[in-house]
Amino acid sequence: MKLYMLLFWLALGLPWVLPAQNTDGVIQFEEKMNMHRNLPEDAGDMRAMIPEFRIMKSELLFSATESLYRNVEEEEDDDDMGGNGMVIKMHRPEALFYRNLATNQRLDQREFIGKRYLIEDVIDQTPWKVGMETREILGYNCMQALWEDTTADRKRTVVAWFAPDIPVASGPVTYGALPGMILAIDINDGELQLTAKSIELKAPKKGELEAPTKGEKTTQDDFQKMMDDRIKAMGGSNGRGMRIIRN
Repeated sequence: MKLYMLLFWLALGLPWVLPAQNTDGVIQFEEKMNMHRNLPEDAGDMRAMIPEFRIMKSELLFSATESLYRNVEEEEDDDDMGGNGMVIKMHRPEALFYRNLATNQRLDQREFIGKRYLIEDVIDQTPWKVGMETREILGYNCMQALWEDTTADRKRTVVAWFAPDIPVASGPVTYGALPGMILAIDINDGELQLTAKSIELKAPKKGELEAPTKGEKTTQDDFQKMMDDRIKAMGGSNGRGMRIIRN
């Protein structure tokens, strides 16, 4: 990875050594999910009960060698959509995504059906293809990178925007492995968008940037299989933490 980053900087004619203060910080992200995108065409009643977009907040704590992405606690929204004694309750599962760039270790603490799991593995080396387009995000000049993700049941087109001026190979959720901090992700042209809303270049508070330790240990493959089996048992529900309650 270091060799790739060095070649990348040299190809751009940019210096390899960048200001050290850009390797510590806290980034606030907005996650915008299109809740209607994957509903069946005949699910008109569901579309009427569910808001088209769900917007959530998260934050990324990072240093030169570590990063931790976590949910930002918000009041849970209980929306009564259209009466008839029906309430849509949106629950956001707990999730912590820790990366140690020095040891190439990842630790994810995930909640699934009320139980915590601890997933340990190596950091994925995503086969990004760096594009020619650029975009400014919060004053940072960002470069485009693309990935055709075929690891799930269906193909996903992932577009990332990373900032070389923040030389940390990390980003929101599980995304990283680029020569610069990822400040935006777009999956399937708006199905899910992760966008940085603020950046503070300061060291995270002592004790905040630590690897999670709670949960039953499992592997990524076993955790994914457990989720897939549960979704199939529920008739193909998208597993986005939504439940319908009739009063």
